[in-house]
Amino acid sequence: MKKNILILYILVIGGVLSACEPRIDFDEGQWGDTAFITNVNIFTLQADEHELQEFFENGELTPARRRLIISTGNAVIEDENFTATVTVPASADLTRAGIIINHQSMRVEPVGLSPVAGIITDLSDREFIYKLVSADGTTHDWVIRIVEEE
Repeated sequence: MKKNILILYILVIGGVLSACEPRIDFDEGQWGDTAFITNVNIFTLQADEHELQEFFENGELTPARRRLIISTGNAVIEDENFTATVTVPASADLTRAGIIINHQSMRVEPVGLSPVAGIITDLSDREFIYKLVSADGTTHDWVIRIVEEE
């Protein structure tokens, strides 16, 4: 019986120690330049009172908010020029809107005074620059333009 327990103990310790081998990180840089935008959307927040049916501590219903995409269709992406043009209705209020950037890169960074993507802000300037960074270190500065429907 003691022999069986000793063998089991050796197998368990051996298994634990073999799991502690050095790990090899996945080299995502092998995929090359992935600093490209696939689509851009412009959104606002739509508020609807009492939609969530959750309550504050005082018993009052919480207001609900959801993203409402106001851009029309897919953005026109020009990989050669690193530009993305997104169309919004002429009646769109861009003073309280946000940008959603669909991309293949590892990181997106606003350049200069460009707003952080995904945050409601004033997009009245209609042209913004974002740096996209690939895992292999390649970067591209993309210009995102917002135009009105004709």
